[in-house]
Amino acid sequence: MQKQIADKKIIIGICAAVAVIAAAVIVLLVNKEEAFRSILVYEVEGTAVIERESVGSMNAAENLYLESGDRVSIGQDSSMRMKLDDDKYVMAEADTIFSIEAKGTDVNSKTKICLEQGAITNEIQNPLSKDSQYETSTPNSVMAVRGTIYRAEIFTDENGNQNTKMCCFQGKVEVMPILPDGTYGEEVLVPAGSELVVYGDGTADSPRDIVYEELPMQALQTLKKLLESGQSMEGVTLEYVEELINKEADISEEPEESEPEQTVQLEPEENLKQSDADADTDVTDAAKNTSAKTDKDTKKNSGTTQTAENQPEQKPQTQEEAQPKVSEPTGSVSSDSAQGDSSQGENTDDSGNNNEQDYDKSDNNKPDNEEPVTPPKAVTYTVTFEYDGKTFATQEVKRGETVSAPLLAPAASGGWDFKFETKIEADTTIQWK
Repeated sequence: MQKQIADKKIIIGICAAVAVIAAAVIVLLVNKEEAFRSILVYEVEGTAVIERESVGSMNAAENLYLESGDRVSIGQDSSMRMKLDDDKYVMAEADTIFSIEAKGTDVNSKTKICLEQGAITNEIQNPLSKDSQYETSTPNSVMAVRGTIYRAEIFTDENGNQNTKMCCFQGKVEVMPILPDGTYGEEVLVPAGSELVVYGDGTADSPRDIVYEELPMQALQTLKKLLESGQSMEGVTLEYVEELINKEADISEEPEESEPEQTVQLEPEENLKQSDADADTDVTDAAKNTSAKTDKDTKKNSGTTQTAENQPEQKPQTQEEAQPKVSEPTGSVSSDSAQGDSSQGENTDDSGNNNEQDYDKSDNNKPDNEEPVTPPKAVTYTVTFEYDGKTFATQEVKRGETVSAPLLAPAASGGWDFKFETKIEADTTIQWK
């Protein structure tokens, strides 16, 4: 009997130990997941509001931890920076609305930022593990990455349609357009230094070079911080970004044109009356002198005509000799000297005006040096991934570089029939086997 009791105690002790170990493992796993999937607000400029289902609305503040499912609204002239898992960073610009989902562990992390309005810049410093995902979605596209720096923006065109613009600054970004019926369009791989626009109907242009001059001030300031931290980006330097920031600042600070202020000096009433009288006298005298001069010139010309028969034959007067000379400032071209006899070799047009000054101006406008010749772009080839006889995805690859397999697979089993370490030297088609 005592032996049975002892055995029961042993069994109970073992069960209790197993239960304690299991509870400890669960606590460790939960703590590990919470510690890894951290979303920290580490910088807020202006105002930002967080909406959480269990709490409601609250103002964002530095060192505040967000939760998966939170919805964030950035105010006007504001911005907010977040840090995820110590190696992923997000900068949300003014008038931006997004929600965030963060699940999994360091082995299979799942991060998705649903952008509803505005723009965000993402920095994924370390490559993701094989089973991890990082996506940014908009109403008409999904962007998937493994390690890169890119900016996603939703903008409205002149027709009121919502479009998505994605700029890849480093690495590669795979973009999947979302068609109006909810299905996915053809995947597009956007390399570093390129941007892609996905329109509201799910269509997309081919990737093109990023137009850094079109980026807003907040995006340029983010790029400056990244470049200062040692990050390298395709097609842009820190000096050029600083130049764009200074140019944008000069434009925003330029004062509006206004009429210059006039200083009015008050004078005694007697002085004002005397000044008005002097002014009237000056105007009257000027008018008299002009009239007298005109009459004198008329009489002189008339007298010359009457005595022309009795005078010896003279050479006809030129227009310059016939008209009264007017003194002009040194270096200026008078109206009289702009006319003359074509036999003197002056450059004149049909009306007799001298075009020598215009000709000199055109020469002065010519550049001293010719514009530098733009070097040709690198040759690129199209790599097409086909599944079941249909195009699944395409990538543009520079000659001599390798192609990477799409992040999304067309089927649960099988694989691409291609050695991805092969350098691309021509347009290539890869089949799913």
